[in-house]
Amino acid sequence: MAIIGIDLGTTNSLAAQYTSEGVKFLRNSSGNALIPSVVGLDDEGNLIVGEVAKERLITHPDLTVSEFKRTMGTDLLYELGSQKYTSQQLSSILLKKIVADAKEIIGEEIEEVIISVPAYFDERMRTATKQAAELAGIKCERLINEPSAAALAYLHKHEWKDGTYMVVDFGGGTLDVSIIDSFDSIMEIIAVAGNNQLGGKDFNEAIYNHFCVSNGLNSEDLTPEQQAIIYRMAEATKIALSTNAIANMTVVINEEKYSLTMDNNELIKIAHDVFEKIVVPIKKVLKDSRLKPSDLEAIVLVGGSCKMPTVAAFIEDVTGVKPSTDINPDTAIAVGAGVYTGIKAKNQELKDIVMTDICPFSLGVGARDDNKEISMSFIIERNSMLPCSVSRDYYAVKDRQTEVNFKIYQGESIIPENNIFLGEMKISCPPTREHEFVATVRMTYDINGILIVDLTNREKQTVSKVMLDKKVHLSEKEIEQIKGKLDKLRFSENKDEEEQLLISKTERMIEETMGFDRERFIEALERFKFIMKNGNTIEKRKAKEFLSNLLDQYEE
Repeated sequence: MAIIGIDLGTTNSLAAQYTSEGVKFLRNSSGNALIPSVVGLDDEGNLIVGEVAKERLITHPDLTVSEFKRTMGTDLLYELGSQKYTSQQLSSILLKKIVADAKEIIGEEIEEVIISVPAYFDERMRTATKQAAELAGIKCERLINEPSAAALAYLHKHEWKDGTYMVVDFGGGTLDVSIIDSFDSIMEIIAVAGNNQLGGKDFNEAIYNHFCVSNGLNSEDLTPEQQAIIYRMAEATKIALSTNAIANMTVVINEEKYSLTMDNNELIKIAHDVFEKIVVPIKKVLKDSRLKPSDLEAIVLVGGSCKMPTVAAFIEDVTGVKPSTDINPDTAIAVGAGVYTGIKAKNQELKDIVMTDICPFSLGVGARDDNKEISMSFIIERNSMLPCSVSRDYYAVKDRQTEVNFKIYQGESIIPENNIFLGEMKISCPPTREHEFVATVRMTYDINGILIVDLTNREKQTVSKVMLDKKVHLSEKEIEQIKGKLDKLRFSENKDEEEQLLISKTERMIEETMGFDRERFIEALERFKFIMKNGNTIEKRKAKEFLSNLLDQYEE
């Protein structure tokens, strides 16, 4: 029985195993290591996966699906012929094929798989990934963050050299940035940030749109097949610019030739927004880890998009540090996942290696503040080392309270509804006066991402609940409806634009900060709202000045 690691990527997937000879890639039935993450149907309605399916993206766009990892954990459905599939169902088809090919190569049953996921995948996305394995009939207890896997690959190659590293994992559909510290064979994750909706796909779309505009084409007037042809050539142009100074793009539509010549300077111009979004998580992990770029031993680039010289040059310009590119960006994550299979299997060569992980998002409950408003009470903060267990006491909000109800959320917003709702728990209590202790909430989060919540009342009675694998998610439409409703409510309550701006900026700060700074902004926001609601004109003016200065000082 074997354990294998799988890099389940947006564009390509790859399986690996740790052997006595090191990490071995498990090639598919076609003899290739990289498997395009594409699923489709052939003309007889049979499932096809990988290269064959990718080849039919242009000719049969209605029977082929790619890049579905970006919507993992959502209710979005993809049409394949007359049927519709979710991202996790399509991923399960891909996983089943990968495992079947691996079984043929290894010659034994696959006992377990370790699947890589973006570090910034939330609970909903991680649960969906495990569900995909379950649908494929595969055991998957452990997910490994992609930057952590890349760091394992880098450190394994460099014989576990001590130092602090930034790993930038920029793939086809997601961007992850992590700060990782290696000391005495212990690899510790310090901070993570990312964007699950940013990747090489965005460069493809920028080139696609630029091509259409330059040639006077209206994308909406094109057939799905014609759109697929232009998109495929846009992707080829992006890849060509990774090794060439200039790339020529030519497409024939309705027997008429359209062309475009591009260089990397032009790419930077048309994809300016993409580059600007890369900066955000880089700055965030540096702020969260309280480090400067000069404190880093190296910046390690992985993921297909990091092969673009413009990306490497941009990151060097932002950080002042020349990134390291001495590991293969296409296979680094799979190598790391393979190394981790050796760690999990207690391979003799890796027996001293320890890898810790962190909680990528904060966990907490909705609780009433001093203004009687429901706000997020953070219990486990993001970047807390796993496993961890943290408790917080709560107090009655009214006299003779006999029950307390907690809604559990994951996220950084002070507004609970803007976070991911994980579940709800209740516990009874003897009649309690307002402001007296009523219950303790303890959250325990383990290395596999299993969250256990315990509620204990004044009489030491406890109720517990495992929150993992609870299928709770909203569609994009539902999320937009809720946001729209909340925005309207906040706007109708107060039309003072300065007040709303200060509240919004403070809420953003609460999302971006942790610990003492976060608590300071929470207290400042509560005080500000109270004065805006109950104060006189002078008090309101002073409150605005105070909060504005506090925000300015912190941002400076």
